[in-house]
Amino acid sequence: MKNFAQLVFLVFTSICFSQQNFGNQAGKKEVKKGLVSFETFTADNGDVSYGFRMNGLIVGPNMVLHADGRTTYVNYNKDHQKDGTLILMNKQQGTIELYTYRKDKKEGPAFKMANGNVEWKKQFANDKEDIGGYKANVADYGYGQNSNGFNGFNMEKYDNDSYAIGYFLFSNKSFPAIQVWKDGEQYMGQHIQGLRKQFGVYFYENGTKYVGFWHKNYKEGLGFKIDKNGNIIEKGYYESNVIKTPF
Repeated sequence: MKNFAQLVFLVFTSICFSQQNFGNQAGKKEVKKGLVSFETFTADNGDVSYGFRMNGLIVGPNMVLHADGRTTYVNYNKDHQKDGTLILMNKQQGTIELYTYRKDKKEGPAFKMANGNVEWKKQFANDKEDIGGYKANVADYGYGQNSNGFNGFNMEKYDNDSYAIGYFLFSNKSFPAIQVWKDGEQYMGQHIQGLRKQFGVYFYENGTKYVGFWHKNYKEGLGFKIDKNGNIIEKGYYESNVIKTPF
């Protein structure tokens, strides 16, 4: 009976983790095999996309400069589906929207900032708003067991004069979330157990942006940097905050 209970727990946990698709990302193996390239593509409607391709299809971190002035940052898994945090910014309107995507559909928490204020916060299931509100799956967010702490949407201030706004699990930054430092630098995207992990965008004080993957607050995985003038200045695969395989 004990072994059966353990088996049930392992199956349940594996199902929950599969919702994240964290193991379905293009990574070092695909880079070493030369399967991943970096491309710029202009659509018929004038949208310009910067990001990675595998087998001729979009994969990994991507940025889209829309013809109407909006900017989208999003990650695609190896099945070429939106996977993780999607960030939609509209500078003209002063808005930022952050969504959670799984297999090309909104699946999980989301919120919108408008001129520094929270305009709305929602939960989605299968691409539709879930009127039941925020629900956090412990295993799905990288935690092995229940713990005490705050779950849900919140704002926290820290000793280093930074603050974070977004979703928390057991009082740790989760996703989607935004963290802002006193020098104006910002991070938008995913956290796990309070640390930057998986896909997110870092905005530096000098106007440079890093769009890509993270692991425990370090740049780790596919990513690229853009200077304040919109030029791609670095692209490739990062390890421990350093680009190891430039494209």
